[in-house]
Amino acid sequence: MKMAQPFLKIRKLIPEFVKRIARFIFYNEERTRFFREIKIRRSQNRLIHHYDSQSAKLIVFIIPGADWATGKDKISGGIMSIVSICEETKRLREIHRAEPILCTHTSDNLLLRHTQFESETDIFRFSQLISYFNRVEEILIHVPEFMAEYLMLRFLGKEKKWLKNVSFVHVNVLNQNIRLMPSPDFIRDLQRVSNRITITTAHQKYCSPYYRDYYDAPLHKLSVWVSPEQYYFRAWKNKENLLVVSPDKHPMKENILLTLRTVPGLVVEVIENITYLQFKDLIARAKWSLTFGEGLDGYIVEPIFSGAIGFAVYNEEFFTEDFRGLQGIYPSYTEMAIKLAADIMRLNSESTYTETQSKQFELCSKYYSYDQYRDNIAQFYLGNYTYK
Repeated sequence: MKMAQPFLKIRKLIPEFVKRIARFIFYNEERTRFFREIKIRRSQNRLIHHYDSQSAKLIVFIIPGADWATGKDKISGGIMSIVSICEETKRLREIHRAEPILCTHTSDNLLLRHTQFESETDIFRFSQLISYFNRVEEILIHVPEFMAEYLMLRFLGKEKKWLKNVSFVHVNVLNQNIRLMPSPDFIRDLQRVSNRITITTAHQKYCSPYYRDYYDAPLHKLSVWVSPEQYYFRAWKNKENLLVVSPDKHPMKENILLTLRTVPGLVVEVIENITYLQFKDLIARAKWSLTFGEGLDGYIVEPIFSGAIGFAVYNEEFFTEDFRGLQGIYPSYTEMAIKLAADIMRLNSESTYTETQSKQFELCSKYYSYDQYRDNIAQFYLGNYTYK
């Protein structure tokens, strides 16, 4: 273990282009990536001309690049949310008067378009901005929380120089998962490379005066792209006795799923290796959904909007107080393990099911609506932050 530490330190000092040459020699996946990206670069160089090169204002959304081995885009609620915010931003040009553009970080694998979910937004290389937009005076960079430290540390010299020459640099950290947020010290360090720092949140729970003071930065709730009208709602009689389960790992997951073998006719399916359209079709058919992730996440909210009953464990980080005690939201995984099978059997009648599902639907609708979401984004660009 001690011998490995000096090696890891040396590895960090090796330039990225040297690492890529080594991978090209030793890995077939790297050679495939190299030739795949030649085509992507050509398309990106052509498509960027749809943007106004003389624009004085840019709004840049940073997303993860393609998978190295497969070249496919990665699918997650966070990534879909970023793309959605970008697409809504394009519809608000009369407010911000800027060119919104979706980019991968310079050191990430290239990606031209998301295919795992519906999207009409092209993706570019951050390095393209430097050569194409030559009159930029203001730039707003939206970066997801889990990429924030990585992004700022991995900017190349020419990118740092370009940003220094921009009169006004605004960095917004997209806090979509409070557990992945960088430290307050890092947020303060961002002030050295920007004129303004803001944080936007996906959940109501961590958009509060406490977190405004904790990070010492203006805080604004954006919410997420989820809203009832996007889903195929089906009533109890048109549902299958199907329970869909989030792919998240949890130490009690296996035992809890084992208890469900006692439920007559119940089919359990863990959500894996499907596109977003397939996911929406699946949750429309399912009566039940179970998440082992954040709790208040897409694995229960989206099925609830599709007519399912969701099951999760309450936590202080994501749920607001009004979810505590709601049927289907347990105080602990231990209690879930004891009660879940019996609750599914008890709820599986049209009247009981409909009453419980309606309460869940009504509460989720309180926090997730398209009109509210769009207005939240507009207020952000107007500078009307939830907590200044």
